[in-house]
Amino acid sequence: MEFEIRLDYTIEDFADFWYGFVRKKPGRPLSASDDPPAWARALGCFFCWFFIVMGIVSVVNSLVQGRSMYEEKLGFLMNLFLTTPLGGVLEIAFGALGLRALRQASAGYLLHPPYARWVRRMWKKYQETGPLYSCRFTGDGCWVHDSKSDHRFDYACLNRLWEDGGHFYLELQGKPQRIYILPKRSFTEGTAGDFPAFWTERTGKQVLPATPERRQGWNSFFG
Repeated sequence: MEFEIRLDYTIEDFADFWYGFVRKKPGRPLSASDDPPAWARALGCFFCWFFIVMGIVSVVNSLVQGRSMYEEKLGFLMNLFLTTPLGGVLEIAFGALGLRALRQASAGYLLHPPYARWVRRMWKKYQETGPLYSCRFTGDGCWVHDSKSDHRFDYACLNRLWEDGGHFYLELQGKPQRIYILPKRSFTEGTAGDFPAFWTERTGKQVLPATPERRQGWNSFFG
């Protein structure tokens, strides 16, 4: 029996690996579809409307008595904001943009970017270094085909195989540690359900669950 997996990664694969395996603190990641807490949205709306109201007051005040507020000791910039509607207009614009952001943005954008910085960095690195084509397991060993060359590894060189709901993670021996993400959706030969038994037969090792207790960081990916 042989197995072949396309290494057609998406940024979600790196995100799943980060949140479920590499990151040392457990927890569900924020998604772009999550809504912010009601209290956070209410507080944000309050401050946005505060800026809008204060902006209107500033505009009216500058038009009514702007000239009388001019003082040389304040300097040009302060006088520009006090004696003209400019400061009030900027306050109104700031509040309006804040209200728009609250209506459109999700928790992922309000609290932090949807993908962690590590995820975005590895996705960029993966795109720059050229695609990985496939990972093939045969009776003789494991083959990894990429845009530059083919790499063959004896089963003795394969350290551990981890598993979560959507992926296997193949860890090679050596330092720094190297690992390949094997998406379960991408099996083109063999099935993900049969793969753990094949792995155990060839290596004598069990497939390990990617649980929080086993999480650890990797310094090098894909060589």
